[in-house]
Amino acid sequence: MYQVLIVDDEPIVKIALQSMLNWEDLGFCICALASNGKEALDMAERFHPDLIICDLKMPVLDGLALIRTAKETGMDCEFLVISNYEDFNSVRTALVLGAFDYLLKVSISPEALTEQLKKIRLKLDAKHAVPAYTERQYLNRVSNEQKHAAWRDFFIHPTHSADCSIQNSQLPFDSSEAEQSNTISLCQISFDNCRDSVTLPDTDLICSTLKNALEQIERRVIIFLDDSNVLLVLPDQELSLHKTTLSSLCARISQLFSYYMSLAPSILYQSRLASLEESRKVYGTFQPLFGLNFYEPLGVADASSLTQTAPALSYKELASRILDYTGENRMSFAFQKITEFLERCRKDHVPPANAIQSCIRLLDSLEYQIPGGSSPVHEQLADLADSMRKAGHAEELAGYIASALPLIFSPHTKEISKPPLSIEISQAVSFIEDHYDSKISLTDIADYVGLSSSYLCRVFKEETGFNINTYINNLRMAKAVRLLEDKNYYIKEVAISVGFDDQLYFSRLFKKYYGVTPSQYRAAVK
Repeated sequence: MYQVLIVDDEPIVKIALQSMLNWEDLGFCICALASNGKEALDMAERFHPDLIICDLKMPVLDGLALIRTAKETGMDCEFLVISNYEDFNSVRTALVLGAFDYLLKVSISPEALTEQLKKIRLKLDAKHAVPAYTERQYLNRVSNEQKHAAWRDFFIHPTHSADCSIQNSQLPFDSSEAEQSNTISLCQISFDNCRDSVTLPDTDLICSTLKNALEQIERRVIIFLDDSNVLLVLPDQELSLHKTTLSSLCARISQLFSYYMSLAPSILYQSRLASLEESRKVYGTFQPLFGLNFYEPLGVADASSLTQTAPALSYKELASRILDYTGENRMSFAFQKITEFLERCRKDHVPPANAIQSCIRLLDSLEYQIPGGSSPVHEQLADLADSMRKAGHAEELAGYIASALPLIFSPHTKEISKPPLSIEISQAVSFIEDHYDSKISLTDIADYVGLSSSYLCRVFKEETGFNINTYINNLRMAKAVRLLEDKNYYIKEVAISVGFDDQLYFSRLFKKYYGVTPSQYRAAVK
């Protein structure tokens, strides 16, 4: 008879399970009842159950903690969990931790319970039919930690010799196979891009999920490089045996992490490697490639298809083009060219550090047009450059650039080479700066300076390089980016503060200037 421990904080549930069927007829005997996970662990030490039927939500120690503790302490038993509809996320975690299956409390019936017990009985029978470990097998099991350390050392420290780090006895396959037929595959799963949004699972959950994905692939090595990076080494022959490909296997791994833990890790793979030494070299190429998450989620990708290059256009050439541009909306043009530059960096798989450095040098080149060497504008740009160096993704970098451009191209930072403004145009500029936060018409400005509207438009364009409407919008956009950095203001309040009654129009114009919406800009600027 297999011993059963029932764990639930509701007495009526324990009574119902106990009396629901004739347990002995199915080969089971209820050895004890417990009200929480802590009591269950105490009972398990006394009775050594083969099966624990437990609720997930319990006081003191819940069902998940019970399963995790049992696995960590080496308790050899099966778990059947019972739950409510709203506990599905916990059920998934329980299955990943190794629970056999689950039953919903509302649908527990003698038939459903009997069906599960029959399946568990078959598994227990098979388990007990397996001969005990031989002494050599036991020693091999004990040395797994040492083997794992050797594998990790082999990949992380490229100066180490393969002969002294990895021996054939530590391989789940004959290394000569690889050398004869190019059959080693390498796959790295990285959770680094998941850190900002979720709490990373522990290694037990990760390992359980991987074993689930690799259940048919018997000959493989799972290496935990650190708390957020896992490396898989396996022979291609094993994939062929099960009529699958490395790409489809990686897609399966990604699906399981998404299903069980709502994670979307980055996965790089490469197959048909000639030797362990070659696999170590390929691993070295993986690390900079994961940096491409800077531009967009990497997902599942074949590393051999991701070659890195230098930017197609140098920052000096880009700066020259922007400074030579004589159109009305130089700020909008500049941001457009910079975003195009970043897009080329993405397509060419330019290392993020190179892209960031190019953008910083570009702004340095543009900054030369600002008069003075220690003005507040220069100080703000220096702070933005420091922030750009720490940018975690391309959108964040674009946000910092969007914040910098108004400082460079605002009416206050026009080139020194420009002649001084006439009295009338200076008065027009002052009027605009005093009234940008309200509705301004051309007639209002013309009446203020005592010129006709047509003459004012012509002279204003000649002296400032902008038509009046563009000048007003440039000023309003420059003021808007400053206000957006203060997250105490709603976007509608920012729009009104810079002279826009229509929030939708304000958002469209802002995106036209900076390539991002006001909310995207605010999210990028920390």
